[in-house]
Amino acid sequence: MESKHLIDIENLRVSFFTPGGEVKAVRGISWFLDEGEALGIVGESGSGKSVSVYAIMRLLQSPGKVIGGSIKFDGQDLLSLSEKEMRKIRGNKIAMIFQDPMTSLNPVYTIGNQLREPLKLHLKMDRQAALQRSLKLLSSVGIPNPLRRLKQYPFEFSGGMRQRAMISMALACEPKLLIADEPTTALDVTIQAQILEIIKELKTSSKMSVVMITHDLGIVADICDKVIIMYGGEIMEHGPIDKLFANPGHQYTLGLIKSLPKMDRAGKETLQPIEGSPVDLMHPPAGCPFAPRCEECRKICLSEKPPFFEIEEGHYSACWLHYETQQINRKGT
Repeated sequence: MESKHLIDIENLRVSFFTPGGEVKAVRGISWFLDEGEALGIVGESGSGKSVSVYAIMRLLQSPGKVIGGSIKFDGQDLLSLSEKEMRKIRGNKIAMIFQDPMTSLNPVYTIGNQLREPLKLHLKMDRQAALQRSLKLLSSVGIPNPLRRLKQYPFEFSGGMRQRAMISMALACEPKLLIADEPTTALDVTIQAQILEIIKELKTSSKMSVVMITHDLGIVADICDKVIIMYGGEIMEHGPIDKLFANPGHQYTLGLIKSLPKMDRAGKETLQPIEGSPVDLMHPPAGCPFAPRCEECRKICLSEKPPFFEIEEGHYSACWLHYETQQINRKGT
């Protein structure tokens, strides 16, 4: 039966086979996204966010390998496609804004050359049509004097300008799905706000779906309709963005929210960091991966992996504390 969702991921597992052993980077995640929706994937470094979307793009490099699960896009199983077939989708129907534009852009080609390439490859545009489209794309992301900029090389652009150029390249073929992997990293706050505003406007005007990878809950609150919280290669919590912020269900999510600076925070009130170290993905625990760092850890958390509990409509959390709450509620009724 074909998936009705634009993208549907089921039980995805990705490992890196290193000389020291198997690093289980993504451990059985499932999620879906419909047309026109924006999904935020949030978690600290090493949680599996970027690895999972690199698997979607089929850009995993050795020793990384998808070892299980399925990735369906527009009814097609991406994992079953040949590299030649995948090239017709990558950059065309699915586009990606990479974390570091300086290393993602080719330093020996002009911006114009790199921008025209997908237009010629996927849309079969001639040189003049590709030039006009390139000028329009650079203008749409706020790059002034686009004709002069097309002739320049990446090193002649500032960090914010390079990221804008990356966005214009990603949007060149009007993709159905845009994946943004921490697109505001290393940019100052003013440029960050401008980049996010561009993505919001383009999402609204073109009705494309967006997957935003970040460690910043503030970004997903501004752009996304729903959010996934990842830790230790697994999904800890997922649901609509408004419900998750109003009623965080997992202790890890609560820790992320408490560690955010707030404008209305009392002058002497300090931020609350999440104590402890990230999970060892070469030897992941049998139970909840967050258990060793959790202040509410129970004995069962260390030995058994919790299922997802629906704490309100459409809002799910994988935490044994919800089992206790449900038992108490049942006794009370």
